[in-house]
Amino acid sequence: MQRAFLLAVLVLGLGQTASAVEHSAVAPDSRGTFRGRPTVAAVRVVQAPDIDGYIDDDAWYLAKPAGDFLQKNPNENIPHTQRTEFRVVYDDNALYIGVWCFDDEAGLIIANNMERDGHMRYEDVVNITLDTFLDRRNGYYFSINPNGARGDATISNNTTVNGEWDGAWMAQSQSHSWGWSMELAIPFKSISFDESADTWGLNVYRNIGRAGERAQWANSRSASRSYFVSDSGDLTGLSGLRQGLGLDITPYAIGKYQKDYDANDSDLLGDFGFDIRYRLTPSLTAMASVNTDFAETETDMRQINFTRFPLFFPEKRQFFLEDSGIFGFGGVGSSRRSSRNSSDTLLMPFFSRRIGLSNNGGIMPIQFAGKITGRVKDYNIGLLNAVLDGEEGLRNAFVGRISRNVLEQSSIGFLTTVGDPNSDEMNSVVGTDFQYRNSNFIGGNTLEVNLYALGTYVEDGGGLEPAWSANARLYDRNIELAASAIEIGDDFNPAMGFVQRQGTRVYKIAADYVPYHDKIDWLRNTRHGYEVELYTDLGNDVVNTKQQFNLMSLYLESQDVIKFDISHLTDRPNKDFTISDGSIIPAGNYDWWEVRMFAYMGMQRSLFLRPMYRAGGFYDGTRQEISLETFYRPWPKLLVGGEYSVNLIDWDALDESIIRQISGTLRYSFTPDLVWFNLAQYDNISNSIGVNSRLQWEYKPGAKMFFVVNQGYIDEMTGFVMKDFEVVAKIGALFRF
Repeated sequence: MQRAFLLAVLVLGLGQTASAVEHSAVAPDSRGTFRGRPTVAAVRVVQAPDIDGYIDDDAWYLAKPAGDFLQKNPNENIPHTQRTEFRVVYDDNALYIGVWCFDDEAGLIIANNMERDGHMRYEDVVNITLDTFLDRRNGYYFSINPNGARGDATISNNTTVNGEWDGAWMAQSQSHSWGWSMELAIPFKSISFDESADTWGLNVYRNIGRAGERAQWANSRSASRSYFVSDSGDLTGLSGLRQGLGLDITPYAIGKYQKDYDANDSDLLGDFGFDIRYRLTPSLTAMASVNTDFAETETDMRQINFTRFPLFFPEKRQFFLEDSGIFGFGGVGSSRRSSRNSSDTLLMPFFSRRIGLSNNGGIMPIQFAGKITGRVKDYNIGLLNAVLDGEEGLRNAFVGRISRNVLEQSSIGFLTTVGDPNSDEMNSVVGTDFQYRNSNFIGGNTLEVNLYALGTYVEDGGGLEPAWSANARLYDRNIELAASAIEIGDDFNPAMGFVQRQGTRVYKIAADYVPYHDKIDWLRNTRHGYEVELYTDLGNDVVNTKQQFNLMSLYLESQDVIKFDISHLTDRPNKDFTISDGSIIPAGNYDWWEVRMFAYMGMQRSLFLRPMYRAGGFYDGTRQEISLETFYRPWPKLLVGGEYSVNLIDWDALDESIIRQISGTLRYSFTPDLVWFNLAQYDNISNSIGVNSRLQWEYKPGAKMFFVVNQGYIDEMTGFVMKDFEVVAKIGALFRF
């Protein structure tokens, strides 16, 4: 704890020095010049534009156009090669934004996605960021492509993007001989804002898919992401905005048919419930969920565990993901949905997936869940309480998170959890954190520093058990430096959190250099780096290490990426352990090297390929891993994909292990609001197939219907036999006041 305190004092001193170079009105780019925040005026109109994508309504021509987009990638701070204009108008009900995306080669525009929240980064797309409280920290994020596909998210403290927020808003796009256009309408009842304010933060981003040419209206530094609210320009001219009563009621009805073929038993069930959302103030929202049901939630992707530590499965339930960023602590979120690999998730003091799921992954019914989230002046508040129907009666789980904004983009806060969803014993967590962020550190670099200290109390556990962490990251267009240290006590045990391993200290250092190669036609930039991780016990005896030499990553002008790295690993397990396929790895000292090559090919094309090959040692044997992820879009409505991986482990003292995983995906978008998802998964460890089919229809903004089929099959030597079957139909509505 002494080291954590000294580091905190050092960083606070650094923050005071750095704050002298922070500016709210202008920011220097990496070439030493200054760009002020651009400004655009919104115009109140009597007749709102029709949201059809054609942008030919009279309302648009009452507003002056804004534009002058500058590249941030592949070049920096030079004009976009294609012209972009946008206008902003509003009436009593909504804010309207129209964007003209001119293109000299309109026939080459790339638009692959049609589904909600699809991955549109590598196609033609427009992103719009709104900072509705002008705090330069928090906001909303909207994406639209030429097919009218929509994505949305909330933004917390410039760094956390919660893509699970599904707002009630509308957008349409149209293609033209001169390019493409889009219109969107954001009802004032769908977002939070200060009714007395006349200025919001705004940024507009455009990507030209075929060239990977990314540009922004405000702030064209490469290190600036379009969701960095602190880099937004100003939207002026707003007045007389009203949110109404601020009450949303979302009832639902559900019907289920379930059959267990092993027990030859079936059930036909029906139920209902509802969610209520009420704005206590323009920036503080209360939400309650009665008889909560998550039948429409996506199926987890299967994972194979090659370690002696637990795997991490991300949160996917809408109620807990909404506003989850406000519960983030010490630079770590409360859901980590985007993590592809669970190995980098070491500690989360609050992990919402613990609520409503037992230790073995079974469903624990939630009778009631309520939360208050939002902001009061400089304070960010998150309070969540859930009543669970456990095997031995009702249980209560509470989470409280409060932080205060300091400096321009930093905060200091407190977190507590009380309750154990899987036990009647008392369990609580208390912690404090400091998050420092400066996007204009020493000439335009971005510096992020996170410090936290935690303690857990377990009934009959003998007092608080500590954990602490300190990490820092400095990056710009050409460099990225990171360092961290973390300590977790032997008995540190947050019942509503996630801990991969206890009684450990971890030290990490990483450095990357990113040169750009303007004189090589086929190569955009390369990346070269080194990372080292050192794990010890609390007596500082080394347990395991990893060094990774990122020899070369090639980022081609075709937007394909090829990577090659070499790693050196050591491990000293003090007792035997078993990996997923049942192979036993004896206690001992192990040391091995491995090489890995992989690529991302065709991210903006109809056919995408992600091949990977890994070879090297693995404890007392050798391991080869071959995998291929692919998908094909013959047209925007249809996606067919799959993933295959095989691990071949040749043990010195055992027979060879062959571990296979296969998954297949079929997705059909009838419209951007009506999508049919299908996922099938198989692995030869469980010798089972799981099939999930889900039809989702947002029949009006904010109101959805679901039809879900789940089937499980098990291999009984002679073939696959159905084990269980479930059909779910769910319909929800939205009433706004």
